[in-house]
Amino acid sequence: MKLRAAILLVLATIGLVVVVSPAQPAWACSCAHGPVEQDERAERTVTGTVTQVTDEGVRLTVDAVVKGDARVGETLGLRVNRSEVSCGYAFRVGARYQVNANNGATGLCVGVRPLPAASAPIPTSADPTPVVATPAVAEPAPEPTSRSWLAPGALLLVIAAGLVAVALRRRRSAR
Repeated sequence: MKLRAAILLVLATIGLVVVVSPAQPAWACSCAHGPVEQDERAERTVTGTVTQVTDEGVRLTVDAVVKGDARVGETLGLRVNRSEVSCGYAFRVGARYQVNANNGATGLCVGVRPLPAASAPIPTSADPTPVVATPAVAEPAPEPTSRSWLAPGALLLVIAAGLVAVALRRRRSAR
């Protein structure tokens, strides 16, 4: 009977540690390629100003063509998911971007870089320091998780293991 109580105590302690321990944040979008590889793999790379944003895509007026068959002054429509969590991009109307596209679609993992206003020079993939894509609306960084639960959790686990060991010894000596 005491053995069952000790096992239940251990299971309850482990359950408490699991419930109390904080979870790490999960990020759904994780791109396999960096900016240089994204530029190399793109079918089309243009710089332009966004004129329209919908739930399914974005329209932009092309300012310069870095790669592909687009023309300056052309309005280019691209499919894009607006959620950056699923590797889309939250474009803003009136903002300038360098945009990579494959099969008429773009997103964080295809390559999107916000650009300064039209009077500033346009960065290219040959620049020594690549411009990294950032969200159009900055979100606060996640709070670092606390590790303060580790010491008490480990102590509870050691105590529970000790109780199980004592219960097993008593049971063996009683036989």
